[in-house]
Amino acid sequence: MSEDTEIDPELLREEVAQIKDAMGLQERYPAQFQLWLVFGVAVFLAASASQFIALRGLSGSLHAVAWWVPLGAAWLYQWWDVRDSEGTTPEAKPRIGVLWLSVFALYGVFLFALGPTLDTLSDEAGQILLFSLIVGLVGVGYLVVGEALRAYYIRRRDRWAFYIGGAWMLVLAAVMPNVDVLETWGYAAFGIAYAIHALVAYLALR
Repeated sequence: MSEDTEIDPELLREEVAQIKDAMGLQERYPAQFQLWLVFGVAVFLAASASQFIALRGLSGSLHAVAWWVPLGAAWLYQWWDVRDSEGTTPEAKPRIGVLWLSVFALYGVFLFALGPTLDTLSDEAGQILLFSLIVGLVGVGYLVVGEALRAYYIRRRDRWAFYIGGAWMLVLAAVMPNVDVLETWGYAAFGIAYAIHALVAYLALR
């Protein structure tokens, strides 16, 4: 480059932003990208276990075990796999973990507020209502995370995987307590839908 060539800082900044915005999760955060498959399997296993518990009429407390075991293993894998491969999150960017904690803190508020209402329902109806709330909150979380990924310069189609996931989860959460077949098979429906979504996202965004 000759000394007479002038560099436009604003143009250079825009070009760098465009390059960053063209990167997907796989290119920018490869350890995070494979979590589509990890959590797809974990959620499918957890939902299958919950469906078995519901069909057998077992104690509702077993649902917590059914979900915490596979999801706990997935979160442990995420922590172990990501801790050395990802840099620290800049303070100027939203922390995804804090966003998820906020979403599930809201579940605690709902649980406390709806306590008297849940006492009037049968065990099965109460459990599926609580599960629909969880699905809805996860859907909200996906929408929030999808928007937060803008700050990490993640390309649009990767973010759309979160937007679409959040949208169908909200729809499923809304109809689950009100449709007879979903009152019975809601856990399986969510597990299968999530596994398909995770697999399609992984294959489409590679």
